[in-house]
Parts: sequence; structure tokens; C-alpha cells
Amino acid sequence: MEVLLSTLNASFVHSSLAIRYLRSYCEDEFKIEISEYTINQHSDDIAAEIYKVDPDVLGFSCYIWNINKTLDIIKILKKVKPELTIILGGPEVSYNPVKLMEAYAEIDYIIYGEGEYSFKELLTSLRYKKSFNNVKGLVYRQEDKIIKNEPQPVIDDLDIIPSPYNQIGGLENKIAYFEASRGCPFNCQYCLSSTLSSVRNLSLKRVKTELLRLINAKVKQVKFVDRTFNCNSKRTWEIFKFLLDNKPDDHEINFHFEIAADLLSDEMIEWLKQVPTGYFQFEIGVQSTKPATLDIIQRKMDFNRVKKVVNELLEAENIHLHLDLIAGLPREDYERFKESFNDVYQLKPHKLQLGFLKLLQGSGLRKNAEEYGYLFTEQPPYEVLANNDISYDQILNLKMVEEVLETFGNAHYFDHSLEFIYQNFYDSYFELYYDLASFWEEGEYYRYSHKLTFLYQVLQKFYQQHCQAKQKLFNEVLKFDYLLGRRRVNNLPDFLTRYRIENYKTRFRDFTNNPKEIKKYFVELNQLSSRQLRKEIQIETFAYDIIEVIKEPTKELKKGQTNILFNYHNKEGLFNKAQFKKVEI
Repeated sequence: MEVLLSTLNASFVHSSLAIRYLRSYCEDEFKIEISEYTINQHSDDIAAEIYKVDPDVLGFSCYIWNINKTLDIIKILKKVKPELTIILGGPEVSYNPVKLMEAYAEIDYIIYGEGEYSFKELLTSLRYKKSFNNVKGLVYRQEDKIIKNEPQPVIDDLDIIPSPYNQIGGLENKIAYFEASRGCPFNCQYCLSSTLSSVRNLSLKRVKTELLRLINAKVKQVKFVDRTFNCNSKRTWEIFKFLLDNKPDDHEINFHFEIAADLLSDEMIEWLKQVPTGYFQFEIGVQSTKPATLDIIQRKMDFNRVKKVVNELLEAENIHLHLDLIAGLPREDYERFKESFNDVYQLKPHKLQLGFLKLLQGSGLRKNAEEYGYLFTEQPPYEVLANNDISYDQILNLKMVEEVLETFGNAHYFDHSLEFIYQNFYDSYFELYYDLASFWEEGEYYRYSHKLTFLYQVLQKFYQQHCQAKQKLFNEVLKFDYLLGRRRVNNLPDFLTRYRIENYKTRFRDFTNNPKEIKKYFVELNQLSSRQLRKEIQIETFAYDIIEVIKEPTKELKKGQTNILFNYHNKEGLFNKAQFKKVEI
């Protein structure tokens, strides 16, 4: 019996933890292959590839982002290979599996809940043509009926499941998902983890062994799927220290954790400041700063503590901080959501994700949707359209804001330009992004993808239309951002002004031929030959003291040319930007 496990990931760089767990648990008795695709591939192409593999049994792991395409694929496969046994599992098919099987005759079996035990028992029953009556966690067809067996108890001792990474090929330069625990100690009503039992941990010995295996496999990133990774401080600390002790020297890797920032102790914060830049990433779910809303969704959070922790970690400039907000939560209207946005944006996280509530099947908010007047999409991802407190028009406004936030704010190519606009013309970051979003929509820029240089021009046009004053000064800030986040450029785009230094080529060559002069600014550049140096640095003239401008954007400055040396050889920080200093040439 040939078994193929598959899923559709969000993109090529991702990988599936679920199907690897199923394979590892069953491979002592069954020959199981895995084959991963992405939601960007055509359904007929995926179906054709699977058909050529010619499995007897096909299992798909299903989520809100891939269920519709998965159903399209199995429809094709059942037409051309009706004898193929199709099994679905995963969170998107676990809540109402009987209804799904009634709607789709192509589905032979659904496994709901944790799947390792059930999947192996089902394969055994299929191989030996045994009854399915005793396979817990299984939904199956019996003549013209659909039978749902009792749930499979959760696995208390997770160490009995073999490592999903016993076979580790194909993960180099990809994101590997990893769980050190299952379950969540909290009960957030928008999340499916609230329906699970309490936290169950893999042993630390097992965790360390598997992490070392992933480090040695040279994966690009290890993304922990633990819902609140730091709910156990002692355990968290031990894993953090292990990762720091085993940081590889021969390749880049980072580790992403979902944490509750308010649970980090002062002692741990101080320790975290020594972590190498970019080695850890923290995702912190704020969701809302309105206490009444947090109470309704049963989200426990001390936002004042979150602010303190985030500010301290940001000062260290070594850990990427990603903060989440959810629009469309109960009792948070449009005006109050603006406050949540400003509360979080003012912290200046490296990424602010403006997400929209998903009314997931089985979640508390889905069950109580009528109470709050929720309208949401009938098909996955079940995203909010409106509720009693926020209209569809307002949701559409927030969608616009989300797009320009991603394009301009989270991209970090325009940091000083955006801050200059805010400091000089706005009292609210939200209103700045709303105006930018309106400009973006009016210009129909959302219809196409754009090169980075064009986005600088868009921001310049926005400034000309909405701000007007200090136009020349803003253009210099925009030029500074343009040069800071790029490689060395020979020419500036036409919309940015270049000031020529007299006899620049000769003076620049003399400068790069003088090691003592170079050493005054960047000692590390001394190791480069003059020829190499000329490829790694750039000197640009600004009409103002640009360093003073970015320090104090509202300060009134007289015109006065300043030369800035950009060092592209030794970039710095989480966003790999050029170093810079004033220079005499």
C-alpha cells in the first residue's frame, strides 16, 4: 500500500510540520512519502503530479489558507483515479467533518483532532480490511451513512511520537516549523487553541536534540508553533540558552517565537540583550489595547508591562519585534481601533501587523457571532466584514491602511521620511497612514506591483499634495532614506537632487587612496584595497545637515551643504542598512 502525504503551503520557503509528524509515527509499519506544494500553484498541475506518483492512499493536511484548493485537487483526482483513497485532516476539517463529507463525496475519511494515533490505526484497518468502528478520531462512510467515531484522546506524553525530522532532507534554506509543546494556557476566544487541553511539553532533552538537528541541516529559520512559548519561564530560559550556546558559525539561521511580552522578567530581558543581532525574532500578540475588548475575548495582557518590555528590547536593537493587532474584535469601534493602532505604532516595533478577525470554526467568537452582529465571509478564511461596532466601509478603510502600512511602514525603506511627515504635520500615526492610503487608492497604485524606486516617488508626490511646506528639506530626507537602504548607486533618480562636489572624481580617488583618512571614519574599511573601497562607499552632498534633521525632524535649519559618507561594506542593524558619517572631502 503506497501512501502519500501532502499539503499546500503558503509559499515555497515554508514546510509542513503536520505531515512530517504523521510520517514519523507510521513509517515503522508503512511506506510513506511526502510531497509539498504551494497555494500559488495551479490545482490541475498539482493533481497531475500526484496522479503520476500513483499512490493508493492520499492524505492532505488542511488549513483555512489551503482548503478550497485542496478540495479542487481531490475532485480532479477522484475523477481520473476513483479507486484512490483520500483522507483529510487538520484544523479546517476537524470542527464539522460530517457536514464536509456530505458536501464532498470525494472525501473517503476525515481525521479530526490530533492525528498521529488515528492515522496509523486507519492505515492498519485499510491494509488488513478491518472495521473502522474502533478508530477514534475518525469520520468515515458506511454504505449511505457517515459515521463519526468518538474523539481520540490527546497525547499526554509527546516524546512517544518519533521526531518529525528523522528524515531531514529538502529543508536547507527553508522555514522549518517546530513545536516544543502543544496546547495553550490561555483561552483567547478568537483562537482554536482555546479548544485544546492544557499545555503538554516535549522533554527538554528531545527539544535540544531536534533543534540541533535543524541547526545542522542549515534551515533558514526555525519557527516555533507554540502558542505562548514563554508561559514556563524556567523552560524558556533553558531553550534560549541552548540556542545561544549552539549558534552556528558557518551559516545564518534565526528562531521565531510567539511570546507574551508581559511574562518576560527583568532578568530575562537583560539576558536577551546579549543575543546576537537577528538570531531571535519575537511575535507579540497585542490584538487590542481596549480593556473591555480584551475581557470579552479573554485575552490576558498587561499593556503597560508590554510597553516597558518592548521599549527595553528595542533599545538593544538585536531582536526583531513583530506586534499584532486584530481589527474587528467585539466592542472596539473604528475610532477606538485608531487608538489601539497609535498605542502600538508609537512603540516603533520592527513590524506592526494589522490583521483582521477570522471567525474560525469552533472558536468562541464564532459560536457567539450573532451576539456581536458579525458578518463574515462564508468561505475560508471566514474574515470579518462588519459587526455591531464597525461597518464594512470602515473595514475597507482599514484594508487600505494595512496595504500602505506593509508597503511603506513595515518595509523600512522610508523610516526617516515617514517620521519627518508625522513630526511636522500629524498628531496621529493612524491619520498619516489613512491619508497615505487614500492617496494610494486615488492614484490606483494598488492595482500593480511597483519597483522600490517608484515608491519613493509616490511618497514624494503624497508629500507635495498633503504637506507642501518644507518641501526641499523633505526631499533631502527622502534622498537620505533612498541611499541608506540600498547598494551603492552611480545615479540618483530624476526626482531626487544631486549636488555635485567640484572635482569630485579626483577628490574621491584621493580620499580612497588615503588609509589614514579612511581610518578616521571607519576603521574596518582599511582592510579593503582602494579599488574595492570605491565599490563599497558613496559620498553624497545634502543641502542641509541631514543628520541633525533625522535627529530632530521639527528643528528649523538653515541651508548648509553637508557631505555624508555611506558605508555599504559594513551594514548594520536588523534591516542591514548602510552606516553613515559626516565627512570632509
